[in-house]
Amino acid sequence: MMSVVGEMFCNPYTTELVVRRRRESLKKDRFDVFDLSDNLIFTVDGGTWNIRRKRVLRDATGSPILSMRTKGIVTMRYKWEVFKGESTESDDLLFSVREPNLFSFKTSLDVSLPPQQPSTDSSSIEPDFRTSGSYIGSSFKLFEPVHNTLLAEVVHDFSWGGLIIGKYSFKVRVNPYVDFAFVIALLVIADDTSNLR
Repeated sequence: MMSVVGEMFCNPYTTELVVRRRRESLKKDRFDVFDLSDNLIFTVDGGTWNIRRKRVLRDATGSPILSMRTKGIVTMRYKWEVFKGESTESDDLLFSVREPNLFSFKTSLDVSLPPQQPSTDSSSIEPDFRTSGSYIGSSFKLFEPVHNTLLAEVVHDFSWGGLIIGKYSFKVRVNPYVDFAFVIALLVIADDTSNLR
């Protein structure tokens, strides 16, 4: 089982989710995540252009599950930290995300779980997971890099017309026993990272 956020977000079967994104203002947009029966599973809110780019993933009742924040620019690359609930305490860090290559035209992200033992050189640590692409063109994929195992992917394209008016949707397929709250958080981070370019 690949649980990062919580075991309650891991199913023993392939999970398909529909993600709907809508722009609420020039500074805010929102993601709503549904199962295939149109039941609300998650919402993701937060400012698109605030300084720390804080996003909060909430369950259907509005309770915060995790929060995503940029740590700032690290060697000209954005780094994100993701915490339980709305905490910012280091003990509540779930995972961190950074761009592996500054000069890539394709969005890719390295995802690292908190180290079991403190290390002075985090740049030498291999990522636990890697993403490539975005939901545009159904290219987003999440891998476990050591064995190149596909964990999740966008499988349904959105309409370009929806992109123009700021409302569009896409489908995500998450493999069995993979944490789908983790996958949704990475999709949002990939989207925000591509918007920073």
